[in-house]
Amino acid sequence: MLLLDGRILAYRRGGIARYVASLADHLPAVAPDLSVHLIINRPIPAPGWPTRRVRTPPHHRWERWALGLELLRFRPRLVHSPDFIPPILPGVPRVITVHDLAFLADPSLLAPDALRYYGQLPRVIAAARAVIAVSHAVRQQVVERLRVPPERVAVVYNGVGPEFFAEPDAATLAADLPAPVRARLSPDRALILVVGTVEPRKRHALIAQAVEHLAARRPDLAPLLVVAGQPGWRSAAGVAAIQRLAQAGHAVWLTDVSDGALRALYATATLLALPSRDEGFGLPLAEAMAAGLPCVVARRGALPEVGGDAAMYVEEDDPATWADVLEAVLDDATLRHTLAARGKQRATRFRWEETARATAAIYRGVLAGD
Repeated sequence: MLLLDGRILAYRRGGIARYVASLADHLPAVAPDLSVHLIINRPIPAPGWPTRRVRTPPHHRWERWALGLELLRFRPRLVHSPDFIPPILPGVPRVITVHDLAFLADPSLLAPDALRYYGQLPRVIAAARAVIAVSHAVRQQVVERLRVPPERVAVVYNGVGPEFFAEPDAATLAADLPAPVRARLSPDRALILVVGTVEPRKRHALIAQAVEHLAARRPDLAPLLVVAGQPGWRSAAGVAAIQRLAQAGHAVWLTDVSDGALRALYATATLLALPSRDEGFGLPLAEAMAAGLPCVVARRGALPEVGGDAAMYVEEDDPATWADVLEAVLDDATLRHTLAARGKQRATRFRWEETARATAAIYRGVLAGD
């Protein structure tokens, strides 16, 4: 039996939770020779996923010991920890996934309890037989900053579900598009979408200020910023900027977005803006490209690696420059069409079945002692 830690599925919807759910969905089809079971500590909607129940919650202070003791009774051949930190399980091969190392460069990006948890990584990563990095940018950081031998770190990109490549029909779009957005739509209004938890690393304040600049000088565009994401750690500045823009009629903040609503937003928006300081992969970028949505992103982290020539990049970190680039893209229908076509083509290289297939190959290599 192989165990995939899925406890995070009871607490979150996107990010690492989407990664885990997608692996659980696709591993049985691409690796029928492997018996993979999902570790859970709370009931979750698990369509056909075989599960094993434990009591230890994620990010518990004694999690590594407590979870390790609980997992012993299942006699696992391998344990995969997709949320960075492996349990203590002497004699059992462990695989971990590292999604980014931004917190090492700037510990203030995390809440104290999250920093305590993820801050263990430099001293516990040696316990992993194999490390999965979600991009070459993350792999380089793992090798250089954590001094992990290169042969133990494999790059496996995140994926995009087929539902993001499909264009929703009019009835589905009307049903799934959140009412606050629908109420503010008009034929000539530009809709700028931002997807991600409101926290310092995502720089919502920067994009809100850029839209504020743009609204002041280009009332004909009447830009509407739609933020899809929950409030996170140290979100006060981002929240204040979004709320100020919302009070002026230029923003809508959606804190709970279903998968259907997210697909509708990708299909309706004029462009996606992703100003993050550092992204280990940038799942919203890949999903938006799959949906044919032009993307304007920061030239930071793995975003250039994922976006390639299918995105517009912003080098600077000031709102005025971001407003200039957004304005240029919104004014150029030909450019938007080109970015959309390139994005749909580029997104085809990011498929969850390929993520699962490459992950299964790492499992087999670890089990064979490679």
